[in-house]
Amino acid sequence: ICQLDFKMRLAGSATGTLYGRGTYFAENITKADEYAKEEDGTYTVLLCRVLGGRVRYTDEKNPDAEELTKQCVEGPYDCVVGDRAKVSGTYREFIVFDAENVYPEYVVNYERGELFKSASYPGGPGAP
Repeated sequence: ICQLDFKMRLAGSATGTLYGRGTYFAENITKADEYAKEEDGTYTVLLCRVLGGRVRYTDEKNPDAEELTKQCVEGPYDCVVGDRAKVSGTYREFIVFDAENVYPEYVVNYERGELFKSASYPGGPGAP
């Protein structure tokens, strides 16, 4: 990604598309950590600058992903903010549909430690 940019044609091919086939960002590292994959005992996430522009806000539990995408790609909006904090008590998600609105500024490599596992982390404190 840092060398060749985000490939929007692959959006949604590895994870869900609740808000459409875009690139998903989080305001909390814990949310990003949910998607990080372990390689040789470490995890990697990108810390990106994202230009939001005109925002299409939604707090629907089951939004119409196709309509949200259309409103951003063909309509007046530049991105979607899915308020999962309000709907399900997790984190807000920020979805963009144009790679030109994203700049990966830092590559962060880290190890997970017991003190940093939140209740939302699979297998963390309070997890089933």
